[in-house]
Amino acid sequence: MKKTIFLILILLTVSLMGCAQHSKSNPNSVKLGKEIAEKVKAHYESARTVKGYEHLVILENGKSIVDNVEFVIKKPDKIWMYDLTRDAYLIFNGTCVWIYSEKTKSATVDRAKPNHPPDYARFIEGLMTIFNVNYSGNKTLNGTKCYVLKLTPNASTNAEVYGYMYVTPAYKVSRIYFRLENTVYDIWFKDIVYNASVNDSLFNFTPPKGVKVYKVIEKLKVGCYKNVSEAQKYLTFKLMLPSYTANYKFKDVCLYGAKALLEYIKGADEMLVEETVLPLVYPSSAKNVSLGNVTVHVWTKEGRTYAVFSVNGIYVEVSAPMSTSEMLKVCKSIVG
Repeated sequence: MKKTIFLILILLTVSLMGCAQHSKSNPNSVKLGKEIAEKVKAHYESARTVKGYEHLVILENGKSIVDNVEFVIKKPDKIWMYDLTRDAYLIFNGTCVWIYSEKTKSATVDRAKPNHPPDYARFIEGLMTIFNVNYSGNKTLNGTKCYVLKLTPNASTNAEVYGYMYVTPAYKVSRIYFRLENTVYDIWFKDIVYNASVNDSLFNFTPPKGVKVYKVIEKLKVGCYKNVSEAQKYLTFKLMLPSYTANYKFKDVCLYGAKALLEYIKGADEMLVEETVLPLVYPSSAKNVSLGNVTVHVWTKEGRTYAVFSVNGIYVEVSAPMSTSEMLKVCKSIVG
């Protein structure tokens, strides 16, 4: 299933578990790569604040997903991120994390750290811990000559990486590129500034008037239930169940904070219905289908059909090995 934009960024870490291409390394390239990586980490770790922009492109089977994020980090633990593509914010003040959607006028608050820092921080922190680096030459990007570091698996972890990191002469990361099977992840960073003046007020969020707030803090429950009414007790929104299931039978519903995942089975096949207050993403190639006042985004991938839509601020994704017409029947029974 697809995730929210902030859950799409979580999958980049998971994707490091793919297949790597190995080759014998030149001792000099290993030494120089390590020296550059150490300087990148030292410059980053010495900075009190980091701010900049990220442009992410995920390419898969000729289709692309694009995202643009502005981010600010104030160490040790404050984070501010604005998703320009989806008009949504993630703000962490060291105690509570807010996710606010300007588009849907809804927000969630949770007393927990975000699942990961901005990609810029995460990849630098992974140098020589998640993966090793070799110096692979120089390349000019946007008029700036960059060092190219080849990313390879670190023997101390199970992660396997095949990709490249481009580092400026100021030892800031300009680009990260890697491939996993048929998927390419291409991340560009620009206007990276270290030690900029950042006021703490940036990390204190007050929901605008009229915004619906879901407090995950008070009703956080991680577990699976055979009874929908039991699971409902731990949710801040009402579950919407499909009245048409294409002969799939309800199995259970699992809760993950602000998300509910309902599983239906038919033989060895499963239909999954995800419901959340957080925006869900879909590929730009998805077909838009109108069901009354609701627009459903439908696409197929690896034998499964997916559909994403929202009803009254609740986002829903349905996926199953079925035809598009059957999927739309399921969606229509949820929309009403």
